[in-house]
Amino acid sequence: MEKSILLSLGICTLLLGCSSASQQDHYREASFELCNTEVDIYSVSDDGRVRIKCSDGSKFALTQEDTLETMRDINIDYCDGEGLGKFSESSRYYSFKCKSGTLLSISK
Repeated sequence: MEKSILLSLGICTLLLGCSSASQQDHYREASFELCNTEVDIYSVSDDGRVRIKCSDGSKFALTQEDTLETMRDINIDYCDGEGLGKFSESSRYYSFKCKSGTLLSISK
């Protein structure tokens, strides 16, 4: 009986570890996609804020996962997948600069 409990606890721990790693992997993959270069710093703070610093000096700070998805879509739709150099979000607009130098602002 004790062995089955220990085995169950081990499996649960393993599953919890894998689920949190997949979220970090998701952010890490997106950071490579957004930077379109090496990522120097990638961190997730206790409050869930994600910070990404690219080797070319580009920096991103995201407050929620939905913003990351929006940035990925903007990179594909407006920057042809070349990466973002700057990104900021207001209550009504997304302002961003593509690595090519194109500077745009679009409504949410």
